Amino acid sequence: MNCFLGIDSGTSGVKAVIIDETGRIRSIGYRECDVVSEQPGWADQDPMDWWKACEGAVSDAVAKSGSGKEIVSIGFSGQMRGNVMLDKDGNPLGNCMIWLDQRASEEVEEIRQMISDEEALAITTNHCLNSYWAPKLLWIKKHRPEEYEKTDKVLFTKDFLRFKMTGEIATEVSDASLTFLMDVPHRCWSERMLSAIGIPKEILPKRLVESSEIVGHLRPEVAAAWGLTPGIPVAAGAGDQPACGVGTGVVGAGTIGSSIGTSGVVFGCSDQPFTIEKECGTFSMCHAVPDQWCFLGLALTSGASFKWLRDNIFPDKKKLMAAEGTDIYDYMTELAGHAGTGSGGLIFLPYLNGDKTPNNDENARAVWFGLSQRHGINEICRSVMEGVTYSLRDTVELFRECGMEVRQVVASGGGAKSRLWRQMQADIYNASVVTMNMEEGPGAGAAILGAVGAGYYKTIKEGCDAILKVTSVTEPNPEQVKIYDEYYQIYRSLYASLKTEFARNAEIVKRY
Repeated sequence: MNCFLGIDSGTSGVKAVIIDETGRIRSIGYRECDVVSEQPGWADQDPMDWWKACEGAVSDAVAKSGSGKEIVSIGFSGQMRGNVMLDKDGNPLGNCMIWLDQRASEEVEEIRQMISDEEALAITTNHCLNSYWAPKLLWIKKHRPEEYEKTDKVLFTKDFLRFKMTGEIATEVSDASLTFLMDVPHRCWSERMLSAIGIPKEILPKRLVESSEIVGHLRPEVAAAWGLTPGIPVAAGAGDQPACGVGTGVVGAGTIGSSIGTSGVVFGCSDQPFTIEKECGTFSMCHAVPDQWCFLGLALTSGASFKWLRDNIFPDKKKLMAAEGTDIYDYMTELAGHAGTGSGGLIFLPYLNGDKTPNNDENARAVWFGLSQRHGINEICRSVMEGVTYSLRDTVELFRECGMEVRQVVASGGGAKSRLWRQMQADIYNASVVTMNMEEGPGAGAAILGAVGAGYYKTIKEGCDAILKVTSVTEPNPEQVKIYDEYYQIYRSLYASLKTEFARNAEIVKRY
């Protein structure tokens, strides 16, 4: 049976996922990577550490599956916005500034003097952030001129791994969307942005392709080391969020993805490029699907809020249940199930470490609003779950305000495992919520992209239909939709009321 290898290069490590054509995961391999922070706000990783982790993860997955000779294609998913600087011999010029790196803030302001926000937004569909390639390259040019002069090419994480596997240099449209150097509506490098900012086009990958396009073949020496067949076609792959969109079936207008993990992500796609004029912590990109664009909103501490509640309110219960082999989260959701819809007016703002979408405010902090004597631990648990879901609805509403219809939500992460949380999402979003058979979203998306590129499926949708299966459907309850809509309006107004006080509080905290 044909098998497809998906390689997901994340911040914490590299994961290799082998999936067969029925959608069954044959095996998974994983190796960790470390982040280096030499100064506050800096975040680097060694590209060769990624390569070592990739070698280990793929070798482990192949050995565990026994399917090495059945693997017929390779695809990628990778952390976005990192810039690997290569010399003319293809060797990294030091560490990579990954997406978490914040050092290029001054360069963002410099870019705003080079080209107007309005013109840049029309070309790139995004507001400039210090994690994008353009300001990072200016920072390197200013602070590490020798490294900049030696740079022959700049690559993303997954592109570097693919280069090591195939010897071919290329990138693709989803990752390139967050460089601030790309014409996102036309899916090509922008001559205007390059000339305005002063970045030579020669250091960018000449081949800018669609995500499922085959850009190289596995080198014989790499294939031998991993137990694979030489010459396997290798697809360009995609950034982690667009790849996850493919791996969860969010490949057409009307369907969005809602993932509740440590952070929360709402991801959707459109058949037209679009921009959000307000700087509200969103990302607009080319999708991994040809002729589709995608939109991403981020809640920084969604699932982390439920984890905070677990660790600080239930530490003893957590230890006891762990010793018994049971899940404390199941206990917490059971408690939440005993509270009524809306938690009796107790509303939680899940801003433990600031807010990204839609308020884009690092000073925002978590708040319980409406607490009274009638509230107990049941309402506290439920209010956190509801507050997290309200925060994700903020991005859903941005979709709707842009004229996009939201008919179906694909739930993943911790929010997909709980029946109560699935119902809560259906009611708060007022949309059908479905779950899929595949938990490895980015890895599965990478594998599907490789399979499509190699010709085993004609389109990405066909690949998704073959690999992904719906495992549950939750419809909204009209009565609960009405209740939640009223509470959501209060939730949405609270940030505006507290914005000034959040900033004042942050200043006091800094002083003391």
